[in-house]
Amino acid sequence: MRLGRKLLAIGGLILLLLIPLALLDGLVDERQQRAAEVVADIAQASANAQRITAPLLRLEVERVVRRMERVGGDERLPLQPVDHTEVDTLLVAADAVEVEATLGTETRRRGLFEARIFQQKADVKARFRVPALREVPGQLSARIRDARWVLGLGDNRGINALTVAANGRPLQPEPGTGVAWLPEGVQATLPGAVASGAVIDTTATLGLTGTSQLAWLPVAEDFRWQLAGDWPHPRFAGFALPIEREVRADGFRAEWRLSSLASQAPQRLAACGPEALCPGLEATAVSLELLDPVDRYLMTDRAMKYALLFLGLVFGAVFLLEVLRGAAVHPLHYLLVGLALALFFLLLLALAEHVGFGLAYALAAGACIALIGYYLSGVLGGAKRGLGLAALLGALYGALYGLLQSEDHALLLGAVLLFGVLAATMVLTRRIDWARLGNAPPAVP
Repeated sequence: MRLGRKLLAIGGLILLLLIPLALLDGLVDERQQRAAEVVADIAQASANAQRITAPLLRLEVERVVRRMERVGGDERLPLQPVDHTEVDTLLVAADAVEVEATLGTETRRRGLFEARIFQQKADVKARFRVPALREVPGQLSARIRDARWVLGLGDNRGINALTVAANGRPLQPEPGTGVAWLPEGVQATLPGAVASGAVIDTTATLGLTGTSQLAWLPVAEDFRWQLAGDWPHPRFAGFALPIEREVRADGFRAEWRLSSLASQAPQRLAACGPEALCPGLEATAVSLELLDPVDRYLMTDRAMKYALLFLGLVFGAVFLLEVLRGAAVHPLHYLLVGLALALFFLLLLALAEHVGFGLAYALAAGACIALIGYYLSGVLGGAKRGLGLAALLGALYGALYGLLQSEDHALLLGAVLLFGVLAATMVLTRRIDWARLGNAPPAVP
């Protein structure tokens, strides 16, 4: 087979091998989706991710307003003063909120899949100053007829324990918030009359269960959240990162501090009101996510992105040996080697679900290196050549693992690897007369 036809055949085989690789990629997506479904099922059976809204004060303001109206709607009648009683709902953000919390985690499994469940114990302190009631046209009187402490949650089913007190007096928590954009949460009625300018100090002890993610909406003039947990792989995200954090092998510690100058949360709260949705306020959430140390599906998917590069490099190495050493390699040999390379990713996925990604990678790579090395020893007519290609394949698998572990430097490592491969190819083939080789008669297997 002449050179041009051989190169064309190799290119066609690479395109053909994209079919099983595409099927494997679909399998990875399917298993990843199944894992997400299991996590959702576990969360549904316990509690979903939790997003806690810093305590709010919900005030019902009763106003008596006098307006000039025509009694009975007759336009011929003169205007007369009519008194109306109106009730407005006002949400007040705290002047200061302090949260001190601890987080314990456990892993719940269902078959091959697992989910991270956390138990949070938090002490929440909030100081409120009741604002002066704004006046409206025609207002005769205004009073606060009801005042309630409100705490928004992501999922009420996660409440394990809750005690609330205001100015040292215990309150009785009730389900619901009375706020449209807080469908989940609790409230407690403040005792006695509440007057404008009054200072209310509230405390709460909250035991809360959730799945995978915990977040706070820092709706306060000054917000502080101290959190210590036993999970060694936290991910801090959201509107702001912790100002202090420490991640150790046995857990983590973090502290968030946010002022209204940064979050503008009280201003966003005033713009939303109790009835309308509040997407602008939700954007200020700070969060913690409990990550898997190694996401086997994500890592497998990343590895498969280099499958085409693997095929090209291994096929190129075999072709160079065919040219430099005069070995005769049939396209069927290339196809079987390509299938073995594709099988690596299937083995990687299957083993990772049982023994972890690192060990699965070592076992799958070792099996494929041994298989391909043994096979090419027979094809190329010598164990030395087969072992040489096996060593090259081992180096490629090692480089790929380095790329997967060093995501921040993947581009640099990939560029250096490709440059090295190209340089080696150019050095090895610098004395080959490609024109003469292309017209040579085909070698006999």
